[in-house]
Amino acid sequence: MLFNFDVIQLDYKDRLGNLDAKAHGVVKSNKNFPIFLIDSKEVVFKPLSKTKPLSTPFFAYSEVFWSTIINHYFDASAPIYKLAICSNYDDAFASKYHHGTIVDSLERSNCKLINLYQILLKNTEDDIDIKNYINFCEQFYDYTKILDAKIMNDERQLGEQLAYQILLSILRLDQNYHYENPLFYESEGQIVSMTSPIDYEFSTMFMYLDNLKVNMEKYQFALNKLLLKRDEHDLFEMLKYETFATIPKNIEKIVEKYPQVVSEFLKRLQILIYDLERFGFKLEDNGYITTFNSSNYKIGHARFKIKDEAMALELEDMLPQYKVDINSINGVIYDETLNTCKILKKELEKRVN
Repeated sequence: MLFNFDVIQLDYKDRLGNLDAKAHGVVKSNKNFPIFLIDSKEVVFKPLSKTKPLSTPFFAYSEVFWSTIINHYFDASAPIYKLAICSNYDDAFASKYHHGTIVDSLERSNCKLINLYQILLKNTEDDIDIKNYINFCEQFYDYTKILDAKIMNDERQLGEQLAYQILLSILRLDQNYHYENPLFYESEGQIVSMTSPIDYEFSTMFMYLDNLKVNMEKYQFALNKLLLKRDEHDLFEMLKYETFATIPKNIEKIVEKYPQVVSEFLKRLQILIYDLERFGFKLEDNGYITTFNSSNYKIGHARFKIKDEAMALELEDMLPQYKVDINSINGVIYDETLNTCKILKKELEKRVN
């Protein structure tokens, strides 16, 4: 299985313009993505953030890895991310790195991009408390009520598309597939379709790679959430299931409402498993990976969020910076990815058969 880890070199001064985006939930933020023209196509540079929790160079690797897999096996329309370095970008935006990724723009001339959170705000329902949603990382989000929402039932295609992308988020054990991630096209006030899947930073396999012991602990924790089972004869187990079993509940709702989506997903998942076992894959470092620490965002938070330079300097002295062995990392990500594929396949088959 081949991935392209070549690094695209950009200069912020050569941009066509800037794409501004805002997070609209309880936790608000502004984002700025420069747009470039490469091979007659508009591409967006997505920088790594100095303030985003747990961000490391492997957030960018996760984007390349999962976008390639999703494009090749699950959705040929999904744009493939590439590693990129944009010189002079961090001079303009000090809270960002000049390391990041580029990806084809999703913009369409006659459509507006709108996220799931904004759609649900427009189509309020009593049992969906979307106004109080907060974007937390290291969290799996419950989509069961959303899949039962009127707009998803009235426009069944939208429900099917969302269900498919939720399954993809489970495949990569995405610990930040929040309600502003799913994007849709809106034309003349009507939702036309869902966009291709994007945004793969918080895949569990690519987190905490400066400490493989922690990575494996976090991976096992995520896997336990996927495997949590309900004992109908044990009240405590039932309550625990209802409280913590976000992933199984999402799966069960998707199987119940969209069994044909699950069947199609399983066919493609089996091909991915076959290719992973037969060919494996190889991560490469072509001069992109800098030394890092998964806690470096604390420095950024002190410096740029609360404006405490003394604290930022103290944290810089405290936090060691690590250089990882790409071959060891490759083995860890391969084992965790293949294992997750097999377990998810088994969990889905158990429910559809």
